[in-house]
Amino acid sequence: MRECTSLEYVRTVSVPVHYLTTRKKLSYLDRLTARLTYAVRLFCERISNKGRIPKSRGDIRKHSPWVREKTGLSAGFIQQAEDKALWMWKSYKEQHRRWKWMLSKAKKGTKWYQKLLKRGPSPPCTSRRSKLKKIPIRFDKRTGQVQRADLVLTNWVIHISTLKKHETIDILLNPSESHEKLLEEGQIKDFEIVRKNSWYYIHITCVFEVQTQPIKKFVGVDLGIRRSASTVSTNPANGRPYDFHIFKDGKRERISELNDRISHLRRLEKWEALKRLRHKRLNVSEDYDWKLAKTIAESCTNSYVFLGNPEYIRYHNYRGNGDRTGRKLLQNWSFDRQIQYTQNQCAKRGVQSRALNEWGTSCRCHKCGANVERFKGSRIICTKCGLQDDAERNSSINIVQRGISHLDDKSLASHKAPNRAGAPDERARTTDDSALKPPTSVEATHFNEW
Repeated sequence: MRECTSLEYVRTVSVPVHYLTTRKKLSYLDRLTARLTYAVRLFCERISNKGRIPKSRGDIRKHSPWVREKTGLSAGFIQQAEDKALWMWKSYKEQHRRWKWMLSKAKKGTKWYQKLLKRGPSPPCTSRRSKLKKIPIRFDKRTGQVQRADLVLTNWVIHISTLKKHETIDILLNPSESHEKLLEEGQIKDFEIVRKNSWYYIHITCVFEVQTQPIKKFVGVDLGIRRSASTVSTNPANGRPYDFHIFKDGKRERISELNDRISHLRRLEKWEALKRLRHKRLNVSEDYDWKLAKTIAESCTNSYVFLGNPEYIRYHNYRGNGDRTGRKLLQNWSFDRQIQYTQNQCAKRGVQSRALNEWGTSCRCHKCGANVERFKGSRIICTKCGLQDDAERNSSINIVQRGISHLDDKSLASHKAPNRAGAPDERARTTDDSALKPPTSVEATHFNEW
């Protein structure tokens, strides 16, 4: 068991600018965001011309006098533009490293190799699509603050600097009740001004501190499609699995129903009805993902949760790979969003969680590490030891075993179970590795020890 400590988790609250904001203040926002975008692009272009990826702020700061002369921005805005440019280049470096590794693993002359050559990441601010959008930067106490105000229209405003020296303006916000509750409970760190759908939104970063729950068990979570999720609890003392849950929420059936309705309306050319349904599938999918995340977090009290992440699962299921059924199953499905929502709900309750790459967890036996044969149903048979088990249960056990073996905390070293996953932490590349062929529907929701 582990002692209780404090846990900080970060949430971003997206609050729209008030709809009664004057045109003059909106013009201030237009000019300010355009100038800041111009500064970030100048930094990126200057670095791109040098042909060297920056490693620290010093590699970017040497261009600051030239950018300040071009834009006329204050020192605070210039430093925030430096931070944004440095973050963009670090992100590009990580994407390029992953792409280069995947290219080295692919066989030359294959379809997958040709696809990878076309999917190489572009340096920041070089693509045509990025040049049409404004780049938001983070405002801190030097250039802006989120303040509480006792006004008739709103209780929250942002106080920001303008392009003129010693000139500031207040922009009214239009928060909902849930937004106000989060802003009052959390500690406001910084914010961004984002333009979306011809309107401005303020993305406020709030930090919350909660008391962590003691760790009495480890839980592995395997995300699926026909079965939304499955979890296995493991005893920290001996590493034996003792509890298996299956979560089914009807998301797949609901999305299929909406797809059929939209296809029918398209055939009938009912354009007005289609306009009313243009965001329906996204909203329904997000609602199901949020409810599923809440259910999983509530069932994982006093646990350390390991989430299996089928990383790049869509990336590898490109058109022409011969797996049309797998691509159809993945349509309108977002594993990244499910993992993000689950981690937020766990952090809100003081439950520690971690996302792991689940490559190889569904095709290997959790007992001996050999390959397994997966049938059309929900059962697998090990080719070496003859173990027969549920496919999701086997995958969840592999996830929790891999998660325990990757823990860096020395205080949990005595609770580590032997790593029988049998595969390195690599990305999912095939349908079987990513659990793209889930078993048929099962009405069971809870299983005890097999």
